[in-house]
Amino acid sequence: MKYIINLFLVLSTAAVVSSCTKNTYENYPGGVPYDVVSIFDVRPLYKGQDVTLTKEMLYGGTKLAAVVISDHTAGNIPDGLLVVQDSRRLSSLRGISIELGATAANYHSGDSVMIEIEGGTLTRKNGILTITGVPASGVTPKGKGVLSVNPINAAQLKANPDIYESTLCLISKSGFTPLPQPGDVISGAKTMNDGFGDLILYTDPKATYAGDTPYGLGTYVVISLGMSNGTPQLRTRSEDDIVNMGSSAQDLIISGFMGDPKGGDAGNEYVQMIATRDIDFSVTPYSIVFCANAGAAIPATLDAGWATGGQRSIKWNITSGKAPKGKFFYFGFQNRKIDGNAGTVSFPAETNWYGKNYNGADKAINAGDGGLVRASTFSNSGPWPNNGNSCGVALFVGTTVTEKSVPEDVLFVASGGTLYDASKNPVQGYRICNNDWYSMYSVAIDPNTYKPVVKPFLYYRSSGNTTFMPYAVNAAHPTAPADGGLFNMMGGVYNITLGRWTTARKQTVVELFQATELGHTAATIADIENGRGGPNDSLITKIVE
Repeated sequence: MKYIINLFLVLSTAAVVSSCTKNTYENYPGGVPYDVVSIFDVRPLYKGQDVTLTKEMLYGGTKLAAVVISDHTAGNIPDGLLVVQDSRRLSSLRGISIELGATAANYHSGDSVMIEIEGGTLTRKNGILTITGVPASGVTPKGKGVLSVNPINAAQLKANPDIYESTLCLISKSGFTPLPQPGDVISGAKTMNDGFGDLILYTDPKATYAGDTPYGLGTYVVISLGMSNGTPQLRTRSEDDIVNMGSSAQDLIISGFMGDPKGGDAGNEYVQMIATRDIDFSVTPYSIVFCANAGAAIPATLDAGWATGGQRSIKWNITSGKAPKGKFFYFGFQNRKIDGNAGTVSFPAETNWYGKNYNGADKAINAGDGGLVRASTFSNSGPWPNNGNSCGVALFVGTTVTEKSVPEDVLFVASGGTLYDASKNPVQGYRICNNDWYSMYSVAIDPNTYKPVVKPFLYYRSSGNTTFMPYAVNAAHPTAPADGGLFNMMGGVYNITLGRWTTARKQTVVELFQATELGHTAATIADIENGRGGPNDSLITKIVE
């Protein structure tokens, strides 16, 4: 009898637990689930087959509270499609498309709507995750909302297309491949590249702006829509979503540098560059400026950016010699070694090298070639710090550098230190340029018109311009070493015809050795230049046409 009673208790308890796990919200007196569900929770319900949306499946909800991102006025959004997004769950922006028929054209970007989705069908239609079966009466206008945008690049979109599908996205600094020719129009499917990969921009031939001339370099506000082949297709809402970004063409680019050779740094550091056109420095002089930002750097603030001087920046002029198109060019110092003064291999005599003396015996500090707001007072260890706060290098056309000078190319290491203060007038910081890592202008959505507006972000650490490389480390030197002999190889692909990077530069750390010993081969120029039969050809920046 005791066994029977215990068995009855176990079965009764199991029945209670089971009833609580099904439709839990129905088992609490007065408990009513919120009737709004997030798009974040709706999208995963589709697993390859059509799904009828029920209240139980929607966690007790029946509606979406979302903001419209589609606009049919210009005729570039698929007919009958209402595209909406929300960020109700985990503040994660997610979107979905609603098949609404002709009524979809009554709604515009920024409209806040309540959509009754219970009873609708979640399906993939023409490759787009869509809710069908929603009547016109199932959408209720709720005034105006906040229109958010996902700033992404091609690599991010391709890696996670489902995350960005049916959301408003910002694709910056993109150009078309092949380069648009005179008479070309934006109509149809165009391949564009933002330096992180190729994307497809589609403009309906019936769109009001289909006959517009494409820009060489643009930023695009787009809705990412799925396609039957799984490739995201990007559509702008109107011609306002296409913003001319000018040019990112560079005549001289940084392809690598030795910031910490084995042994003493002074006189042994160098920067490797490549010309994208023939440059005669006696006709078109350049200057190269290094910055360092130690905690006790003087002056404490960047009152003139790259031109500040003191312990902040140091400049040398390049006024002679030539850099042929597609060839390597070096700026370095008197010892001219591949890896440090004790190295057994020097740069060959035929190397295109522009040398300066650093810290001769007659002075304890180095002022470079001067011409900055104050005399540079760098230590005798060289212009590159080995670790700590941020440092960087910039190339300028001409030998005059002021606070307003825009670099031809610029790269930064690390992010620490007092680098940017937008509250000051003028803004304090190091100016950047349009290259693969930085953009002088960004695009935001105007909260009143819901159209793109261009905003200048001209300095390192300003919005969107935070890319940097870490101080060089490798397995043998796992923490930003001194005397590591680690060459920073900045490999990417620059297209001369397009005038931009089609593959952004990526830092690869290559350890160079001073002599052939202990199983290592003494480093030669073949280790850092391609086309010489060396081991690192695939990692070195390439110039293509």
